[in-house]
Amino acid sequence: MSQVRVLPGPPFFARVPTNPEDIRLEFLPADINATAAAMLIAATVIGAAISGAMGVGGGIILIAVMANFMPAPAVVPVHGVVQLGSNVFRGTIQRAHIDWRTFIWFLLGSIVGVAVGGSIVVALPADILRAGLGLFILYTVWAPKMRFSSQSRLAAVVVGVASSILTMFFGATGPFVSALLSRRGYTPQRLIGTHSAFMGAQHLLKIIVFGFLGFAFADWVWMIVLMLLASLVGTLIGSFALGHMSAGTFAKILKGILTLLAVNLLAIAFGFYSIT
Repeated sequence: MSQVRVLPGPPFFARVPTNPEDIRLEFLPADINATAAAMLIAATVIGAAISGAMGVGGGIILIAVMANFMPAPAVVPVHGVVQLGSNVFRGTIQRAHIDWRTFIWFLLGSIVGVAVGGSIVVALPADILRAGLGLFILYTVWAPKMRFSSQSRLAAVVVGVASSILTMFFGATGPFVSALLSRRGYTPQRLIGTHSAFMGAQHLLKIIVFGFLGFAFADWVWMIVLMLLASLVGTLIGSFALGHMSAGTFAKILKGILTLLAVNLLAIAFGFYSIT
């Protein structure tokens, strides 16, 4: 009678991780386990839904989660790719409402800002930048409207320059741009469509710069694909919600979200808590 040979080694159940944090998927980066991947995907859906409905807020939520689950050098570049996809999805849905003339001026400013680079930003403490950005958003949202901020082409160029420099450092400067666009008298669809075009172009420029700087996007390709699919789902949910929202309700909610995001930046700047 032949005998069955039992190979040495631990039983099957002993080789199965019992802690979700120990489960790793081979197609994901070595630094990302199953739990981290699930959190990143969930945050992407939620962030894209918020941005799809309000045009702003999702990027900051996503980058805050990414900062807790990803290596610091990968956060801003990967966030840029995911946000590029999110803005393309959102802009495609609202393409008929985009203010292309203002977009051109913003794009010119963004090109200049990216060319200048982040040397000035990197030289300043992060908390000073966060505090300045938070105060600017609060001023823009709550101060009396000025003709300069609502009509001038120069304003679009200046915001393009400033936000493209800041995005290399923070990654999510959507509220900075949205705070000014909200003063131009746009309908909700026009604001979200134009904002998506602005930010999509800016994220594309940022991705190109990080590529030249040597960031290995290929190492993150499957995580990026999963997050882009999640972004599409969230965008569709948010766009559906936008279609059932009045202009007055939209304006009030947007003002509240921008205020909360500004206060959040100030809280981090003054050390109440840290995102890392």
